[in-house]
Amino acid sequence: MSNSHDPYVLDSGARIAVIGGGPTGSFFSIFALKMARMLGKDLEITIFEPKDFAKDGPGGCNRCGGIISELLVQTLAIEGINLPDSVVRKGINSYRLHTEHGSAFIATPALEKTIATVYRGGGPKGIMGDNLESFDRFLLSQAVEGGAVHQPVRVDSIEWKDGKPVLFSKKSEMMQADLVIGAFGVNSTAGKLFHELGFGYHEPSTVTAAIAEISMGEEKVAEYFGNSINLFLLPDKGIKFAAMIPKGSYVTLCILGSKLDGEVVRNFLSRPMVKAVLPGEGTYSVPCSCLPKMNIGAPKVPFTDRIAMGGDAGSTRLFKDGLGAAYLMGKAMAKTAVFEGAGKEHFQRGYYPVYKSIIHDNLFGSVLYFVIDQYRSFDVLTRAMLRTVELEQGRSHDTTKILSSILWDMFTGNERYKNVFMKSMKPKMHINMWEGLFKSLFRGGSP
Repeated sequence: MSNSHDPYVLDSGARIAVIGGGPTGSFFSIFALKMARMLGKDLEITIFEPKDFAKDGPGGCNRCGGIISELLVQTLAIEGINLPDSVVRKGINSYRLHTEHGSAFIATPALEKTIATVYRGGGPKGIMGDNLESFDRFLLSQAVEGGAVHQPVRVDSIEWKDGKPVLFSKKSEMMQADLVIGAFGVNSTAGKLFHELGFGYHEPSTVTAAIAEISMGEEKVAEYFGNSINLFLLPDKGIKFAAMIPKGSYVTLCILGSKLDGEVVRNFLSRPMVKAVLPGEGTYSVPCSCLPKMNIGAPKVPFTDRIAMGGDAGSTRLFKDGLGAAYLMGKAMAKTAVFEGAGKEHFQRGYYPVYKSIIHDNLFGSVLYFVIDQYRSFDVLTRAMLRTVELEQGRSHDTTKILSSILWDMFTGNERYKNVFMKSMKPKMHINMWEGLFKSLFRGGSP
């Protein structure tokens, strides 16, 4: 059947360039190749990624927290992408919530809501050895096994020629593509290339995060952290929240906020409440830290004819579940390109609804984080929150545990923000909060 009436339909032999070999680029490639085979088409996909995800230390680092939900693990398994044990560093089944007014333990609301920790890149220098693999390297290898070609070079220029994008590296032409997928991170310089093409794309708005690796050995990680993430809600205006995430012999520290600088990690680790969850000074070290950018605002124009942007370069989840968003975006772009075409109208019809749904969901997330900001900023609200969680966790017969479930879902990738928001509107939630407020004020009752 001829598609000559539509020049943007991708037929056999169509050439697709994917700029960025992280999760979004790999997911797109995996699904595009699989879907094309369903239609009897043979696409030529080249992934341009200069970073070596098998290399530990800065050369292979992807500067992120590295949390993956059990829901996504199960979804990938259904898709035929089975995450090997060598990728997972720790299974997480609980949070320990710390505030200036005390701490609370939050167990996973259900077994299917557990999460796992991974290294997106190679991790801290010296840890990559036998039976260890990074998440991004695994996904990229899956894309290559599916038929994609990995080119470890950096694209530094894109031009139009005969209505198609042409990619260059060091002034040498590499390929003319029928479709270019922008799947790079916000810490990359690639966004400038697409901005300069003039179709309306602007790089996402960002905030600075702080990431550090704390080395203390596997035994101490197990002793002090177990299978829990330690989450800190502090009254500091500059810090929205911080998390310590156990990963084998290391703990990854992620601090999210505004106006973070090179001293934020040292200052954070010197706080008494933080010291209380760590082994004694001298028994751990911080071999590496960085200040990466995080996407907090999706570009309004994420595509044009023969170009589409996804993942951190486009629309992603606010402050969490970037891997889940990469899966959704990568698959949606692939489905549109293969089954509909690579034109602007095709992406508007097939891809943009998924893209926009994450933006819409993030609006609910913004409201929820604003509410959490109020709770961490006012002593009485912080105490009420802690007391409510203690009461819920102490009631074994209570299967709802609404506030505990809300806090769990806020900081994992198991629920959309909209669903969390709707849960927060339940009358029982507010009754429990008033009970927690009353008991925190008068210190009455027992959990």
